[in-house]
Amino acid sequence: MPKKQLFYLTLIILMAALIWFLSNDKKSTISVENNFAICDTASVSKIFIADRNGTTITLNRNQKNWVVNNKYRVRKDAIKTILTTINQIRIQRPVSRKAFDNVIKNLATTGIKIEIYTNQETPEKTYTIGSSTSNHLGTYMFLAGSETPFVVHIPSFNGFLSPRYGIQGNKISEKGWRTTNIFSLKSENIARVIVNHIQQPEKSFSLTTDSMILLNNSGNEVSFNQEKVLSLLNAFKLLNCESYKNEKEKIEFSTPLHEVIVNNDTLRTYAIGNGKLLKDKKDNFTVKRMHATLNNGELMLIQDYVFNKVLITINQLE
Repeated sequence: MPKKQLFYLTLIILMAALIWFLSNDKKSTISVENNFAICDTASVSKIFIADRNGTTITLNRNQKNWVVNNKYRVRKDAIKTILTTINQIRIQRPVSRKAFDNVIKNLATTGIKIEIYTNQETPEKTYTIGSSTSNHLGTYMFLAGSETPFVVHIPSFNGFLSPRYGIQGNKISEKGWRTTNIFSLKSENIARVIVNHIQQPEKSFSLTTDSMILLNNSGNEVSFNQEKVLSLLNAFKLLNCESYKNEKEKIEFSTPLHEVIVNNDTLRTYAIGNGKLLKDKKDNFTVKRMHATLNNGELMLIQDYVFNKVLITINQLE
């Protein structure tokens, strides 16, 4: 037999032997049982997330949307990201023996627990998310029932996975999941809009939609441009804040700017970093922003260009 044919025959035999060995290796830890992914994300009814600081997040699906901790609607982009992730994650490789002890220690001390339910009392998948690999292209995870942790990734995605589960610095936060939507009103459901410009009261106005009357700051009825009024009402269809803040005391010495009353809800805005309160480095933005509260609730950060469409003056309605 010619040497070239003998070489190819030997190669084929070796490949066949390798395939047989891998398919019959009882000690192999990569198997169907070690699959982290859920194929049908439409069946996912609940996702439970817990960090080592005692913070827990429960995402529940109802008929219309997702709710976090039975209190707030979940951001659509956030739930889409986590559902896409639990569908597309794949095992890249088992953790090497050299890294095994360190990875296990990291998972035990800082790992984030994930439980995914599919309309059952017991979770369909339970796993712990650890740190990223040194090249940040994989994430250490341990699937309940497995004998070893794995490096998990999303094929063709360059990055580690923990932020896609709402994890920042081994911590989770309810604020990171809740919707940033403040107003989502159809124009026909708006009975009144009052805009008070606190620093320039002469620019304030009050609009009632039942008989469509526009009043100035003195309570006198004034004429208006109907298209501009409809544009104002339609602006409340989708208004989102940028984020929620913990430090409500930031507005204690800040200059109040506006008060916007829509039906029975009151939005108040404040300048950032005025008075005795100095700007933090994180408040030095290139995009113009304001602080705000809704019904005197949590402190929010809002962007000028988003809210300028409703923080208008009476002159802009004429």
